[in-house]
Parts: sequence; C-alpha cells; structure tokens
Amino acid sequence: MTERPDQPVPTSPRSERVRRAAALTGRSARRKQGRFRVEGPQAVRSLLQHRPELAREVFTTERGADEHPELGDLARTAGVPLRVIDEPVLRAMVRENPGGADGAAAPGALVSPQGVVAIADLPGADPTAAIQALDTLPAADPVTVVVLHEVRDPGNVGTLLRTADAAGADLVLLTRTSADPYSPKAVRASVGSLFHLPVLTEAAMGEVLQALAEHAITAAATSGHAAADVFAAELPARIAWIFGNEAHGLDEQTLDAAPLAVRIPLAGHAESLNVHTAATVCLFETLRRRREGA
Repeated sequence: MTERPDQPVPTSPRSERVRRAAALTGRSARRKQGRFRVEGPQAVRSLLQHRPELAREVFTTERGADEHPELGDLARTAGVPLRVIDEPVLRAMVRENPGGADGAAAPGALVSPQGVVAIADLPGADPTAAIQALDTLPAADPVTVVVLHEVRDPGNVGTLLRTADAAGADLVLLTRTSADPYSPKAVRASVGSLFHLPVLTEAAMGEVLQALAEHAITAAATSGHAAADVFAAELPARIAWIFGNEAHGLDEQTLDAAPLAVRIPLAGHAESLNVHTAATVCLFETLRRRREGA
C-alpha cells in the first residue's frame, strides 16, 4: 500500500484513512497494509528519534502539538508529514474495535493516545532474521539477549520489551508462538522501548538454542524446580534469558535443552511470580553483576 505525502488532512471520523488506521488493531490488517500504529507522545518521539525510517505519518491534535512541539521538529528532520486533526478524528483512529461498513467507529475499548498517533511501516517477518541478528552482537564482549517463547499476551510482550530495554539488553527475540510486538497494545506497553533495541520475531526455539550455542551465549531458563538460586548461581557474561508462557512457563523440551536453569527464591507464601516480575529479577541481577564486574 502506498500513500502520497500530499494527502489532505482527514476531517471525518468515518473517512477511509481513519478506518484503515483503526483496523491496524488486527494482525491481519497490519500484515495486509504493511503498517502498524504508534500511540502517545513518548512512543512517537522514540519512533522519530530511533527508527525514523519506519515512520510514515504523524497525526496530532492542536493541544498535542502545543504540548509536544518537539515532535514537529523531529518529524521535519525525519521528512515525515505531521498533520493536525480534530480530537474526534484522532480518537476514532485508536478504537480497539474498528468500525463497520458505514465507516463509523464501533463501540469498544477506547484508549487515550494523549493527542498523538503515528502510522509506521511494519518490519517484515523473516524467520532467518532472528538468527542473523546474533551475528551483529560483539563476538567476545558481555551480551544480554532476551528470548520470549509463547508469551501470548501483547501487554506482557510490550512490558517485557520495556524491562529488557531498561536492563540494558542487547537484543530481543520472539518465537513465532509469541504475541505480535507491533500490536497497538504491545506498542503502548513498551512505551517506546520497541524502537530502542533490536526486536526480531518469528524465531524457532530449536534454531535459537543452536545459534546461541554457536555464538558462545549461554541460554538460561527459570524453573521453580531448578537447584541453582539466581542470586547465588554463576551467571555467564554472555547470557540469553528465555521467558515462557504466562500460565505454563517454559515447556519441558526447552527447559531440558537450556544449559542453565535457575530458580528465583520466594520468601513468602506465593507459589510463583508472573513472567514480567521473573524477567525483571533475572535481567536486573544480570545488570548488577555486569556493573560490579562479577
């Protein structure tokens, strides 16, 4: 799909362009259009600063433009059109349930984009790209890779991307059974982190484990039954943390294949931690040791 940069500003919530933007809630529409939606000033700012080549258009209300004037400067630098539109039009773009045949936005979950929305090119899904991304990492220096395997909730995917970014991860790989990091919910939850570090999708778990070993990166899994305590275990400087499904964790095959398995000690009566909390513990323990030279 191609769009002319000189297209008129959409003025109706029922316009075809608004409907196409709203439809990007769905994965099939994202793939068909080759686009995804970025909502909120912080995420759009990160898009324009870190991945400007993906940005196609930025839409903002007058209030959004006044409150975030830097977006205009970033858009001009990136050569991306910035269009000021009315609030009802922008709100129609972000309806979680896009409109029907009449073009009206259907009732549904309504998110607040804080007056700013961008449309961006959807990176192609290439199963080989995830493996090739490992070639770009330093050959001998410490590295931290995050692998998300069967993480199905897009909000969790986005939050995990934000945590990986904050903990200094070098690369995030998602297996093909994980949620799409380019869904609006995942993009919102990442709060811009999707654009701060390499994020590759469609990886195959077996190929990832083999490639990690070939690059001298130790795959590490968390399990409540592991003998090693994450705070006491020896953690390699080149490590890939694998985090699994929200309800079931990692499958037995992946746990058996990972060279390192650790447990997170629980002092209270809780039986387990959710995937985001477990990832936070592991990633920041890795960061702490890296800073201390341990």
